[in-house]
Amino acid sequence: MSKNQHTTPLRVTMVTPHLPPTQAANALLPVVIASALDSVEIQARFITHPPAEVSEVCYVSQRGRGLWARTPMGGVTAATRIALLAATQIAASDVVHLHGNGLLVEVANWLAVRFGRPRVITLYGTDIWHHDPLRHRQFGQVVRQAATRVFYSQGLLDFARDQLDLAIDPSEVIHAPVAPTFHELGVDERRTLRAELGLHASLVLLTVKRLHPVAGYEDLLRAMPAICVRYPDVKLLIIGEGESRFALETLTRELRLSDHVQFLGSIPNEELWRYYASADLFVLPSRLESWGTVMLEALACGTTVVATDTAGGCEVAAIFPDDVQLTLRENPEVLASTVIAAAESRRRTTQTTQSRLLTEFGVEACAAQYATVYRSVSKKL
Repeated sequence: MSKNQHTTPLRVTMVTPHLPPTQAANALLPVVIASALDSVEIQARFITHPPAEVSEVCYVSQRGRGLWARTPMGGVTAATRIALLAATQIAASDVVHLHGNGLLVEVANWLAVRFGRPRVITLYGTDIWHHDPLRHRQFGQVVRQAATRVFYSQGLLDFARDQLDLAIDPSEVIHAPVAPTFHELGVDERRTLRAELGLHASLVLLTVKRLHPVAGYEDLLRAMPAICVRYPDVKLLIIGEGESRFALETLTRELRLSDHVQFLGSIPNEELWRYYASADLFVLPSRLESWGTVMLEALACGTTVVATDTAGGCEVAAIFPDDVQLTLRENPEVLASTVIAAAESRRRTTQTTQSRLLTEFGVEACAAQYATVYRSVSKKL
């Protein structure tokens, strides 16, 4: 009998506050890497709040947003409910992988400690950028007590180490992968796709991110009048949902941009690639960005990028210097000039960018890095 026939899969439980259909980074990454782990003898299961579009999931209830739910007693009650529902799954795990922050992550960590299970934690951005050492003291302990800390980007790790003392050894960076759904098209295919989507403008701009203040969409909208002068029929497609939508739609009308800006809401990845591939330029005007997987998705579809000089923007631009152009944050005038200059070339991404995306940022490559982490912290060597 072969060695593989004697192998028992390593059991990893992914703990995250949400999974798809939510489009947050800590919803997408667990599912993406889990899809490639079976091939390396690792079995992934999930603990999350409903809903979720995955199998092998243990649902736990949310804390709630009512006044009583937010009291200390409400927190204890919610934590107890989570612990009762998640205990069996945590106990059956070889490794517990925590994604982001929140009550669910803290309770799952407590259970893992109780059952003697090693923890890996992935930090995505807001869990670090907005970390308050006093208010979030318990989460800080979760991060420091993990067997390994994985950061979404080098900039995030540097900030956590230098400003918060959270990136203690061992800590490492594993960049999020690009799903194979995102791919470039030939000239004729792209022309046909643009026609199918009704995109007939001379310049089509695309941005994809949740609609909230740090996304910098207000800056992009204020840059649009200058862009319209150069490209009178320009079309900006905004994909995403969030609390800022009403304010952004109001600003669009105030700036008389209704004929140039289209809010498309949330679009699943199975369809999202069509917009990336059709766009002439992808613009990410973020005021705060840890990494920016959407930039890589755009590049994978052949579309060059203009991004602000956030930590994530600078890191992606350093890796793909030919196809990512940086601009200043919170400066609509400079943003407009950068977009206009980038649009003049009207070219697609280089072969160097495409090759690097395939070899270094594929799902299998990312899953292999996580598999190494899981095995290094597990008792199963």
